[in-house]
Parts: sequence; C-alpha cells; structure tokens
Amino acid sequence: MVDLLEREADLAVPVGTVAHPAARRVRDVLRSRAAAPRSFVVDDEDNVREAVRQGVRIEALYATAAAADVRDAVARDLPARVARYVLADDVATALFGTERRSRFFALARRPRLPGLDEVLARRGDVVVLDGVRLVGNIGAVTRSAAAFGAAGVVLVDSGLVSTLDRRLVRASRGLVLALPVVLAGRRETSRALARAGIPVATLSPDAPAPLRAVRDVRRRVALVLGGERRGVDPDRWGRGGLRLTIPMTGDVESLNVSVAAALALYERQAAVAEPARAPVGAAPVDYPR
Repeated sequence: MVDLLEREADLAVPVGTVAHPAARRVRDVLRSRAAAPRSFVVDDEDNVREAVRQGVRIEALYATAAAADVRDAVARDLPARVARYVLADDVATALFGTERRSRFFALARRPRLPGLDEVLARRGDVVVLDGVRLVGNIGAVTRSAAAFGAAGVVLVDSGLVSTLDRRLVRASRGLVLALPVVLAGRRETSRALARAGIPVATLSPDAPAPLRAVRDVRRRVALVLGGERRGVDPDRWGRGGLRLTIPMTGDVESLNVSVAAALALYERQAAVAEPARAPVGAAPVDYPR
C-alpha cells in the first residue's frame, strides 16, 4: 500500500515558484476577464466532482501538500492524461492573493454556455435577479433554483463578466454548471419573457399581494427579485405583472434575497401539490416542470 501511495505521489509535479509554467497558467486564468474564458478554476473536492458529473473536462488538478490525498482521490476518477501538481504553500498564497486561497482546485475547460432562449425553452419557472451583485447570494439562489426545479437563473446587472467566475462556481456548490445561469440585459430579458408568454412576478416590500398568491398563477412565471433593501422596481418590468411581498412580523425590514427566492420557489412547487384556489370547474393547474 505504501508503495502505491509513493508511486501516486511521484506522478504529481512539484511547483515551487510562481514562475513555473503550471503556476503561470493558473495565474493567467485567474486574471482573465473574458466573458467566455477558455478555462476556469473550480475549487474544492465536491465542486470538482460536480463539474465532472456535468461532463466538464478537467485539464489539471492542483493541491498543496496538505490536500494531496484529496487531489489523488479525485484523479482516480479521471483520465490518466489529467496532469497533477503539488503547490508550495507560498505559491498558492501568491496565486490567490487577497481572495480565498484553495488547498485543492482544478483547471477546467469551458463547457458550452447556455443562452437566454435556452433557459426560456426549458420547463419550470425562471428566476431573474435584477441588480443582485453579491456573488454569495447569487450562488445561494442558484442552489435553490436547482433544488426546486426552476428552468434557470437570469442575471441582470450582476457585475459579473462570466458565469464561470470562480466565486460563483464555489458559492453555487458547482450547480452553476448543472443549471442554466445566464447574463442578460433588462430590456432583452423583459422582451424575451413577453415573446415566450411568461408573466412576471416581482417581489418587493411594498407590493400589495402576499407571496402565497403566487400559488394561484396557472402557468410558469418569471420570479424577479432585486437587492435586499429595495427589492425590485416594478416600473422596470411592467406594472401589469403580479406584485408580491413576503408578510413578516416584528421589526425585520427585509430578508436576504436568497431566502426570499427560496420561499418563492417553494410556494411555486407547492402549487403542484395542491389545487389552485379557483372557482369550481376551473381548469387544473398547468405548471410544467
């Protein structure tokens, strides 16, 4: 057994300086601001394994000495051609700078990126985040959207250049690779939803209808959420849509957008499990998944 571990360790190329070609490659990828980068970084074992499950091609595995066992465990499920590197601690620190340093990560080849039309063509509701810029919140919403069967997530004015941003991949636990998440403009999104016949439901603190009313919508909807303090401006999405608020007690002014999205998605899923509140003889709920 010891001999096997030693042979596996020998397969990993040591990287002791940032001038090493393997380190320079990582640095270039981390610095890239391309909308469709050729390669991207995936941190942590679970996220790398999720990328593999989604058919993403892994180009190389990197780890500090402390995480070499994780790297080699993941490598066993990958083709032998995937390179392995062991980074000196100071090299890992230099590569990531002020960002969260990862003891284990992979360089992955960019998969095919979905477009807005692809999201709208899928079954299920569409989640639109308008002006939500905290990547941790976007990642959490993506996880909820995947958990509750949404068609995808559309990011408007997110500040992101690419949905393969290292922070978003990490915050979504790799699910940004499993569920279509796209960047789009507000007008582009609004027009595309109208063409697809998908009504808009906005969430904001001053809206007239309680969130539970979303259960009564008898077709797929676009759930539009904004930042935590102001919610979303309904004038930007048309006053004809459904305007919803989450009833709360006490002195709490608002909920985190990821919590609001999870509640809204849950209510929509609940519409499948119970009949809509409608007059007797009305058609059954038409809520495609």
